[in-house]
Amino acid sequence: MYTVYPTSVLRHLDGASIPISDDNADYAAFKAWREDGGVPDEYAGPSHAELVDAAKAATRIQRQPIISVLSDLQVSAIALGQDARAQVIETAKQGLRDITDTDLSDCMSFEDMRQKIKARYIELATALPADVRKAFSEAIN
Repeated sequence: MYTVYPTSVLRHLDGASIPISDDNADYAAFKAWREDGGVPDEYAGPSHAELVDAAKAATRIQRQPIISVLSDLQVSAIALGQDARAQVIETAKQGLRDITDTDLSDCMSFEDMRQKIKARYIELATALPADVRKAFSEAIN
């Protein structure tokens, strides 16, 4: 049994990913199997859960440099005795850590998910002092 993907064919027997190429012996075997009446499964695209996982993974990558910049700003604030500012920054960092908990169940596409998370970034950034808000510039552009 096989599953056809946009750029390859998955052979269920051993999990091999076969490139779609007439020069490939495994692909030739797949075509012969299909010509003999074999009906492959068709790839239906990623599931909602797979899209959510991908959106959360992308968010984790995107937020890390922002958290690093905020950590540097927080260290400076603590060194200068600006405890209130350091706490505001800590709250923002926690908001970034929690951003992957954003409910994406109502999103129908990866782009919808990306936009919902972007809106959450903007919400977090808006609550910060203007100079700290710069740390969010990559995330909200």
